[in-house]
Amino acid sequence: MWLFMILCYVFSFFTSIALLVALTQSFFQFTIFSVNHMSIMLLLSIIYFFTETLNIFFFVGTGISVKEYTQAHKIDICYHERTKQIKKKLFPSLMMNLLAMMVLVVLAGAVDTGRFPLWGYRLLFVGIVLHFFKLLLIQNASFRENTDIILKMSEAKV
Repeated sequence: MWLFMILCYVFSFFTSIALLVALTQSFFQFTIFSVNHMSIMLLLSIIYFFTETLNIFFFVGTGISVKEYTQAHKIDICYHERTKQIKKKLFPSLMMNLLAMMVLVVLAGAVDTGRFPLWGYRLLFVGIVLHFFKLLLIQNASFRENTDIILKMSEAKV
């Protein structure tokens, strides 16, 4: 579990850097190793969607593990209920950001072909980046609370 959580943090860091690079590139129109903005957006989308899927699987997986552990060791079900509360706080923001990022990637192509205004794309991009950083704060609080649940649950068994 700990390695999985650390991987979530590492990939979130790389995603943050990639988002900032892509956002900066959309404003200043520079290339990185002769790679244009559209190619950077495709790479960013792969990193971003992998990272957020990894985060989803972490919380779903630990929730299932907590449920099975509490049933196997006859521990109070409140620990599993707390994991469900974490997901109720985290998943709406995470899903909203995933949807917005999907739209942004499609709009990057529309801007590249001249079918969507650049100013609208940039405005949406800034909003998504700000929401992503808010999401990171929610994810961090969720990781902390999830860790607390695991530690308290393991103490309750003793």
